[in-house]
Amino acid sequence: MSVRTYTADVPSRTETVTLQVPAGATGVRVRFRYTGGNNWYWVIDGVRITQA
Repeated sequence: MSVRTYTADVPSRTETVTLQVPAGATGVRVRFRYTGGNNWYWVIDGVRITQA
């Protein structure tokens, strides 16, 4: 399931994403994928997964 997709440049900022947890789930796996031609600068930093 894709949670967030960008089709243009996005300025550096903090983001919060709320996910729906399937009934009976006991674990989570998160994957980040970059596909593009501009490899000058991008970063994923300070990732936290918390329970609300």
